[in-house]
Parts: sequence; C-alpha cells; structure tokens
Amino acid sequence: MTLLALPLTALEEFLVWEDRPAYPFSIFVRLQFSGRIDPRALESAVQLIMPRHPLLTSRLEMRGRRPFWVVQPGALPRIVWAQGPTGQAMPATGRQDLRREIGLKLFVVESHDSSDVTLQCHHACCDGVGIQVFINDLMIAYALAKGVRSKRLQLPELDPGRLARRGAYGLTFWKLLKMLPRQIAGLPGVGHFFARSPSPLLPHRALPDDDPPPSGFPATRTHTFTREESEALHETAGRLGVTVNDLLARDVFLALGEWRACHGAGDDAWLRVMVPINLRSARDRLLPAANVIGSVFLDRRSRDFADPGKLLTGIADELHLIKENRLGLMFIYALRAFRLIPGGLKHNARRDKCTVSSIFSNMGTPGRRCPLPKENGRYVAGDVILEQIDGVAPIRPYNFATFLATDYAHRLTMTLHYDPRPVGAVQADDLMATFVRRLKATVSGNE
Repeated sequence: MTLLALPLTALEEFLVWEDRPAYPFSIFVRLQFSGRIDPRALESAVQLIMPRHPLLTSRLEMRGRRPFWVVQPGALPRIVWAQGPTGQAMPATGRQDLRREIGLKLFVVESHDSSDVTLQCHHACCDGVGIQVFINDLMIAYALAKGVRSKRLQLPELDPGRLARRGAYGLTFWKLLKMLPRQIAGLPGVGHFFARSPSPLLPHRALPDDDPPPSGFPATRTHTFTREESEALHETAGRLGVTVNDLLARDVFLALGEWRACHGAGDDAWLRVMVPINLRSARDRLLPAANVIGSVFLDRRSRDFADPGKLLTGIADELHLIKENRLGLMFIYALRAFRLIPGGLKHNARRDKCTVSSIFSNMGTPGRRCPLPKENGRYVAGDVILEQIDGVAPIRPYNFATFLATDYAHRLTMTLHYDPRPVGAVQADDLMATFVRRLKATVSGNE
C-alpha cells in the first residue's frame, strides 16, 4: 500500500507541540561498533530501507486546521560524517524542524578501528520501539550491502498500510467496551495527576520557547554496568518477585531523592516520573517505525524513600496494575479529549508549570529477533560488530534530567540526558554517580 498523507494522531500532535527551539523533542540512539563503517554500504542500506518507514520520510503540513504527515518520495536522511575518538559525547546537533525536513538524521564518527552511528529522530515520528524496528532493518541492509548472504538474512515483512490504524491501538468498539470496567482502575490515578502539583528536581524557571537549544545538545552522561552486575540485577529482581524495570524505576526515585537533598532541595514535594508504555498489540508486528506509546506517571515524596523495600513493592504493584489493565491508554484518552477543544493540545503541552519532574524510559533488549549472527552475544553485520547501544530520552521545561536504559549483550547501560542551563556538568556527574551507587547497592543486597 502506498501512503502519501496521514493525519497525525493525538499523541503525535501533542509531541509536535512539545517540541520548541529551546527544548528540542528528539530521541537519540547510538550504535557503537568495532570496525569502520563502510560509507557506501551504509548509504546503500539507508536508501533500501527508508521507503519501508513512511513516517520517517514525511514532513509536517497543515491542511485546513488538521496537521498531516506528507510523505516525501525518495527522501533520505542527512548523514553527517566525522573523524575522531568514538564512545565520547554524542554529536552536538539542534532542533529538527518537521515543516522543512524529515524527522531522521544520522551522525557517524569513525576512528581507525571503531565507529559510532547515532540516530536522531523527532519523537513525534517515532518512539523507542519504532526506532528499534528501523535499526533492525538498517543492520540487516548493511550486512546485505557488504555481501553477506544466508537463508535467514532478509529484511522482515512490514506493512506500511497498517500506519493508517496506528492511532487505534488495536481497539475496536467492542474491545473498548469490554475493557471499560478494567479502565476504571485508572481513574484514581487520573485524579491524582490533576490534584497533585509535582516539583522540578531543583527550583528554576523555564526559558522562553524561542530561545536557542542548550549548548552541546544533547548533554549526556552514560554508565554501562559490567556483565556480572547486570546479571546480578536480573537475579535480584527474580528473587524479589519484581521486574528489572521495577527495580530501575525504584532506584531512579531513590537517586533523585538523595541528589535533591544533597543540593538543597530536601522538601517533601511530589516528584513525578513519567514512564512510557508500549501500546502495540500482537497485530502491530508488521508495523513500520511509528509512535504507538502511552505514558504513566509515578508520584512519590521524600517520605516514601525512607523504606526502599516498601517503595519497590508499591512501584511494582502500580506498574503491574497498569500493564494488566492497559492503563497507558488513559493518557491517550486525555489527549483525545484535549484535542476536542480548539488549541487544547497546544495549551496543555506549553503550560508554564512543572507537570513532570523526570522521565525514565527502558528500551529493553534491542534486536531480539534480528537474524544477524552473533559473536560473544554481539551482532555481527558484515565487517563490523555492534558492541554497545545507548539512547537518550527528551528533556522539556522544568524537566532537566531524563534516564534511558538499554540492555544489550548482557550489559545494562543507563544514560542521563540533562539540560546544562539549570544544572552544570558537575551536578550531572553527581546525579549519575548517585544512581550508579544506588543500583550497585541493590544488586549487592546492601540497599
């Protein structure tokens, strides 16, 4: 099916309004390889797979009062090449203007024996799961361009026509009706969301929307835990009867609370951590890169951090309830309601107040179904080996620190994205060190 134009979903439109010059709303994923990337093979791979992902080849246009994705046939992302040390800071970039360009860029940094490939994607076009679908294609296409051949090595089937139903979240009228009793479980959370006033991690004022982006955007700190530490984390979660995601969310809260107290914000204000929730159903297996997520909001105060075990149980129970009842849809329902009001989505995206203190996103294990061969648990794509993956979640006004986790080759990586305008590099180092110390205490049983 050939797509030329698609109306934006409520979520996509909300994320368009979230984006502004002072706070670019991009996500980043970096692939770190041993070996040098072949420019011709990479460009050939990109040319092969871009038509499979229409939202990544689209620009934003207004048609009357409705925003549309308009596919740009033959559009290719800009690939920026540089020489230098790899594994350092992510390449500095800026805001992506979807009215003038497609929502994807690639940055390649090469040394004599290694390469970093960083993808910058506008969040309105794609979420973390969607960018993994694209990366899976990219790795396979690169290996094919390098002449690798096997019966298993082929691009997976995708159906761009399914994008037309991406905003339905697998729901029919009767499925929605059947789910309503379970959705009632989310109503207390909706009430708490509007009744509580979360605080930023440290007091500060947001900058005007039309200010330039932060210097060195994206500013990050990354830590990769050893294989032994990462495996111990999984063992600890199993022993405690919770998920790894539960443990990470708990330790994000504990690290934020400890860090705030050390930097003069030891009050008992509400901290709100947003957690993205994948809303794809089994029918979305053939969906190209897209944004099919909801969000849930975990609220805790400093007093809740005094008992880490109780905090973990509460978070685990809350996230289990959310998953069992698909409560990530409550956020989507709210956006749809705001959309019925002229200017409602923009007003709610651009409110000059703190609505989220931090974000914690977990990409899980990228490439689970990738058919590429492995060497010591790492994917081999022709002449390069994928050694590590890390990623960056967006920042927004009054939300100057976000966390994103990846788990690849039996090693957990956590990346902190921070805004260097309200906090400095030393404070960012301290926040990451605080989280690392907390998690190591968790896996050693010394929480």
